Amino acid sequence: MRHLRIYRAIRAILREGSIRKASETLTISPSALNRAILAFEEDLGVEIFERLPAGVRLSVAGELLFRHLDDHLSRMDDFVSLVSEMRGGAAGELRLSVSCDLAEGLLPEVLVDYRRAHPGISVTIGDSEGPDALMARQVDLALVTWPETGTACEVLHSHHARVVGRVAPAYPGMGRPLGLADLADHILILPPEGSGLRAAVDLALRRSRARAASICVYPRILQNLAVSPVPEVQPVLNWTGALGPDQIDLSPLRIAPVQITLLHRREGNLPRPAELFHAALHRFLDQPEARGS
Repeated sequence: MRHLRIYRAIRAILREGSIRKASETLTISPSALNRAILAFEEDLGVEIFERLPAGVRLSVAGELLFRHLDDHLSRMDDFVSLVSEMRGGAAGELRLSVSCDLAEGLLPEVLVDYRRAHPGISVTIGDSEGPDALMARQVDLALVTWPETGTACEVLHSHHARVVGRVAPAYPGMGRPLGLADLADHILILPPEGSGLRAAVDLALRRSRARAASICVYPRILQNLAVSPVPEVQPVLNWTGALGPDQIDLSPLRIAPVQITLLHRREGNLPRPAELFHAALHRFLDQPEARGS
């Protein structure tokens, strides 16, 4: 399939921004790669790249062409993955982006069952608070809490989760809900803006005009609670219906439930590894009795 090689070369040049850099990833000399592109342009009768002092960019005709060849490559990748599965069980790669408010709780728990059931599938996870990576074809699925889908995305699965408070083991108020009157004596640990969890908490605070002692915004890698003179509470998502051992009830704050949404692109087929992850997520969220089976 010689045409696929030139298609992949074009995609590599576009990704790297220059023929020289793309040649390094393709293990081919820059002159040979440039000759291949020139020959392809001659066959088409149009220039697909504009040569610039700092690299190359797609021409107008190149942009039109790239939409078709990129879709073709994606379909061929799906086909190769399917053939691999037919030969020896589930294989391939799960490419998934995930919102920061799901990366520490829900996702690891789902992946335990997924990887146990499908050890032949490699997993690549990226951070994203929306469908941008999905639309750029960098991933096959997006697990988000900010479901602004547009017409190019389709919802595969959705589930509403309530917001509860995660606290340190020595938290003084364990066993009772955190009310508005208590908030002024607490530090809130929030994720960065962009996630559905952050939006729900911000909206509840604005509506109630409540103020915490302070609000700390950390990336999730730093969101480890410690015992401090002022009690710390980290709003987190709870999809089980029961409070965990380190969680407290935040219902007096009237924070709206957050929608957990699994998205994929409308066009094209869903790769088998992505289908299997969809099934694992559905089982975990909606069929808790089947977890671990």
